[in-house]
Amino acid sequence: MKPIRLTSTIVLSLFLSLNETQAQTENIRQPVSVPNTELISFYSDILGQDIVLFVKLPSGYYNETQKMYPSWYFTDGNRSFPLIANIASIFELPVPSEPELIIISIAYKIRDMADWGAWRTRDLTPTNVPSLDASWAKTLMDMTGRQFEFKSGGAKKFLECIEKEVIPLVESDYRVSKVDRGLGGYSYGGLFSLYVLFSQPELFSNYYAGSPSIGYDKGFLYNLEKEYSGSHTDLKAKLFMSAGEKEDSSMAINMHKLAGILESRKYSGLTVTTFVFPDETHQSCMPASIMRAFRILYNKP
Repeated sequence: MKPIRLTSTIVLSLFLSLNETQAQTENIRQPVSVPNTELISFYSDILGQDIVLFVKLPSGYYNETQKMYPSWYFTDGNRSFPLIANIASIFELPVPSEPELIIISIAYKIRDMADWGAWRTRDLTPTNVPSLDASWAKTLMDMTGRQFEFKSGGAKKFLECIEKEVIPLVESDYRVSKVDRGLGGYSYGGLFSLYVLFSQPELFSNYYAGSPSIGYDKGFLYNLEKEYSGSHTDLKAKLFMSAGEKEDSSMAINMHKLAGILESRKYSGLTVTTFVFPDETHQSCMPASIMRAFRILYNKP
């Protein structure tokens, strides 16, 4: 299926033109666009469903027609894209700070956030945990009254979708560097970022893992990293991990444990930065963590 591409500005303009007469006679609610954003939707043959990409462009993208930009891919676009896009825009005023980034947030075509909850659990986890599936299915059914059937452990297929469908689509449509890519995610998204780091590190150069579920499935990530270390002495990547002080204590403990393991390996080309945010919970830590990721990975002021 040919990808559908719309700018948020065009979407807003179409809505206004269709409702111009009505707007003159009564107050109406109107959709609000995120500045400098575009939307691409396509059918993923790998995942067997519609995927949506929210793309945040630098403010001068269409004026500086020869400039190439680093790309930063984020998971959980249905929830986090407006937050990430607006944080990115903070660094554009009054003068854009380098490097200017193109943000691509991967999302799903959903009925409600329960769909997002099901599919992110499927796609961001590296192994199948039946008890997790049952727990989330019950939670989502209680939320919506609908039955949910999905299996965790789809990270390999989701990574394939990103590598073979998402990245080629973005790099054919936008002026992005093919060597300066970043990957970011929070919670299960952070787990996925670390999974990619130890599975296919060359695909990205910068990795952000906010409050990552490192202890998932009895510490699967530790075994994955150990397997990687058995055949590699280098790991060319810049990694930022964070946690909130008021999260489950295992979050920060596991983060520091993994950072210590990585330091002990002395991988050539790897830099690791960690931070624990005082007095922050798993929910409240997210905005501060993303802001810090911009600063650490891209040297934002």
